[in-house]
Amino acid sequence: LKSLASHGSSAHHTTIVSSPAAPCGAAPLEVAMAVLNKRSSALLVVAVAACSCVLLGMTLGFVPAPGLAPAPAAPLASFQPAVALSAALPVLTMLADDAEAKYGDSRRWSAVLVPLTTLVIPAVAMGIFTIYVSSDDAFYQFRAGHPRGMREEKELYSNPLYAGRKNPMEGLVNKDDFEKGLDEAWERAKP
Repeated sequence: LKSLASHGSSAHHTTIVSSPAAPCGAAPLEVAMAVLNKRSSALLVVAVAACSCVLLGMTLGFVPAPGLAPAPAAPLASFQPAVALSAALPVLTMLADDAEAKYGDSRRWSAVLVPLTTLVIPAVAMGIFTIYVSSDDAFYQFRAGHPRGMREEKELYSNPLYAGRKNPMEGLVNKDDFEKGLDEAWERAKP
């Protein structure tokens, strides 16, 4: 909707365009508010971005006082081979071939894995089972309370060098101080 207003001369004209959402006689402030209500989500995003930029600038833009500044790191005085090796590793990976299956590889691996899985591993498993079944003392080290294991343990601890190995307090310089520390820690941790 256009309206022309004349200021006394026919050569000078002013054009006023009103919004279709606003009534014909609406003030410019009401028109601006109607437009802002439609675009409030965009303005909210812009306002949040502006606030975050201001906060980031406040934290990164200022230098701390000399007393609060962290001490600078000491320069490295010597060559460190671990650092040099970690820097060279990406270069070494460029030398490797692509990971892909090739025609000759399957035959080579089959020549190793088929006999291993069909002959060697079953033969070893059957041999271990046969020894376990046929002998009472087979694998006694792994069976708790086995008479032969108990006899060997008794012989071991009869030696003066191994006499106190089962005692958890063996080797402590000050046993009373250790127990006092345990009691204090228990009193602090007690529920």
